[in-house]
Order: sequence, then C-alpha cells, then structure tokens
Amino acid sequence: MKSSVLFLLFLFMGCSSRLLQGEPRLGKTTFSYVDESGTFSLLRESKLLGQKLVTRNQLIDKKDSGAKVLEKSVLLSRIGSIKVKNKRLVTLRPEASEYTVWIEGKKYFSQMHLNPSKKTMSLTLNSPEAKWNGTSEISFPKGKYFCFFNQMPECLFRNYLLSNSKNSDGRKMDFYVIWDNYPYITDLLTAVGAKLFAPASVKFDGEYDNLLRYIVEIENQVILYQFTKSFDLVKVAWISQGITIAPPGQEIAEDE
Repeated sequence: MKSSVLFLLFLFMGCSSRLLQGEPRLGKTTFSYVDESGTFSLLRESKLLGQKLVTRNQLIDKKDSGAKVLEKSVLLSRIGSIKVKNKRLVTLRPEASEYTVWIEGKKYFSQMHLNPSKKTMSLTLNSPEAKWNGTSEISFPKGKYFCFFNQMPECLFRNYLLSNSKNSDGRKMDFYVIWDNYPYITDLLTAVGAKLFAPASVKFDGEYDNLLRYIVEIENQVILYQFTKSFDLVKVAWISQGITIAPPGQEIAEDE
C-alpha cells in the first residue's frame, strides 16, 4: 500500500454526513494541546466513507510566524461485525494507519495495514535510526475490540463501549489499544508503547458539568475523556504524562 493512499481518501469524501441522534458530529474540531513543552493546536477530523471511518490528526506549533506541523496521523477503520457465540457484535476494525513525527528536526514515519489472512498488522518504518527501519508482521492478541490510539474517541463510540459502560453500573469494558505512533512513542512519552498492542479498559465515571466522563486505563496509566451527551469529544486529561486537551482558551483541572 502506497503511503499516499490514506491521504487521497480525503479527496473523495464528502464534506457533510447524515447526523443521527445521539451520534458524535463528523468534521473538523480544533483543540488546545498542552504538555510540559508548551501549548499547541490539535486539529482533529473524522469522516465516513461508506463503512470506512477515517480520522486525521495534526499537532501544530503556531508560536512562530508560521504554522509548523509537529505530528500527523491518518487512521482508517472499517465498521463491521464479529461472531460471538450465537450472535454478531458490531465492531470497528482497524485497517490502516500512517503516522509522522519530527523529533529534533528529523522525520520519523510509520505505516500499518491489516493482514487478515495472517491475523497480523504489517508495519513499515522509515526513520533516521537503524533500529527503527524496515518491515515486520506483528500478531494480534486474542480480543474482541481494538482501537488505534489516535482514533480512540471514535473507536470507543463505534464499538458501543461508551454506551455499554455507561449502562453497566461502573463495570470496566476491555479492549486493546494499537499504538499507531509505535515505536516512536517510547521516545515521546514515559512508560508506554513498548509493544504495538496494549490491553486497556474503559469505565464510565459519572456526569460532571453536564459532560460524561470516562476513565481509560492503559499500561497502568489513566486517561480521562469527557464527552457531550451526544458523545462529541470535549476534553482529555492524561495527568501522568502532563497532557491536557481542551477547547481553545480552556484548561482541565488536575482534580477532574
């Protein structure tokens, strides 16, 4: 699969989508992204092309006279179903991703695509470091639900994990995170991303200030996600990494 395939999908996708009641809006949203190095702009965009969900993220530094892209990703997943016992469950199946990050001015690129026959994710790396170059096949662990990390809000919704956990009296819903920024995440964040797949869970934590709050646990770390009642993403707090995401001009209190 050529590296331009995912980006070209956007050229053929309509700018509007039928909006169903209780379903998050599609399109573009801009957030403020804050970490220990400063405040940046995070542009997120999600669109549907038939049964394909495409999510695009760009982390942009606007401190200087021009806008500089620091990270970007495109995630492609397909809405489908899996058979469990005598019934079928609707799922969102990750199929392909592209991720680019600039570290100390150098470009690091990764590309993944699903290999259904082998039940693997094919990974291609291109970077300035020999250890992060070449191709490999990584087997999927046994599980029902898988989400690209940078497509987490959309994936949790499409897999019904948000609605089901909200109606389960605080019970955790298990799934697997696919670190689409693997393996470069190990240089960007602390104590996560050593393996492509990471077991995770999501739990509804209540309603605060008219927003639905969920706790996602990944590799012994907690990320707080807040949504509207239609499951539009509003805020994210990853306190152990010093990362907050919120509408421009707003901040997330650490005690939330």
